Order: sequence, then C-alpha cells, then structure tokens
Amino acid sequence: MISLALLILAGLAWGWMTIQGLQNKLSNHTKSFDKLMQINYQLNKELSELKKELNSVAMASASSSRSGAAFSLEEITRRIDARINEALASRVMPMLESLRRLESSVDDFTNDHEERMLDLEERTKSIGKITPPSFSAEEDKIESLFNAGKSAEEIARDMHITVGKVNMVLRLRKLI
Repeated sequence: MISLALLILAGLAWGWMTIQGLQNKLSNHTKSFDKLMQINYQLNKELSELKKELNSVAMASASSSRSGAAFSLEEITRRIDARINEALASRVMPMLESLRRLESSVDDFTNDHEERMLDLEERTKSIGKITPPSFSAEEDKIESLFNAGKSAEEIARDMHITVGKVNMVLRLRKLI
C-alpha cells in the first residue's frame, strides 16, 4: 500500500515537472513571438516610410524630367564634391591653419634657443677652465709621515687636519 502511494506520488511529481517544463517552453515561445511581432511592426513602418520617400523622389524626378531639369550623374557628383569641399573648408582648413601657426611658433622658439646657446658659448669661451684644488702634496706628506712611523692622530695634530681626513687618505692609498 505504501509502495502504491509512493508510486502515485512519483507519478504526480513527474507530471507536475513535465507541465512546468512545458509552461517554461511556452513562455519562452511567447516572448520570442512577441519580439518577432515588434520587429515585424518596425520593419513594416520603415518600409512604408521608404515607399513614401520613393514615391516623392519619383514624382520629383518625373516633374523635373518633364521640365527638362533632370539631374545627371555628373551633376550629382559635382554637387557632392562641392559639399565635401565646403565641409573641408569649414572644418579641416581651420585646423590646418592652427597647425601652421603652431609650427611657426615652435620654429621661432627653436631659433631663439639656438641664438641663446650660441651667445652662452661665446661668453664661456673667455672663461678659463676651473681646475679642482690639488691635494696631492698634502696627501704625499701624510703618506711620508705615516711611512716614517707616525700614527694617524700624530699626523693630524702635526698638520692641523682631522684624523678622519688622514685615515681617508691612508685608505685611498691602501696603506691601512
């Protein structure tokens, strides 16, 4: 009896799940159908607008051909070229002119700096080379006193310099 109840319950669950799956599929199909209807409406609307435009162009062409004012391909090309040239003149040419002015400013700046550099070079030619002070005589005396057996403190006291300077010279000359 329990197994029969479980079997019925399983059957009901399977039926309910199947119905839910079918409802989901139906819902998805309904959404897709609605979307297709919207697209169809938009396309029909665009098609009717294009038909209206085509009719107005055809009527204008027919009336212009009757009056002898039909446009040739060359005339259309000439008009398109004229519009392109107008757009270039109104938008691109001002940019090109700005670039030319900028280039001129950069050239002026470069020339000014070249003149300044030449002027500085002329001024510095008259200045002699600055040579660093020579410490070699003092260093030689420190070395000779150290070789004579004096300590760094004695050398510093005798030469009236710091012990650190004496030690530095001795290290540089690899004596300590």
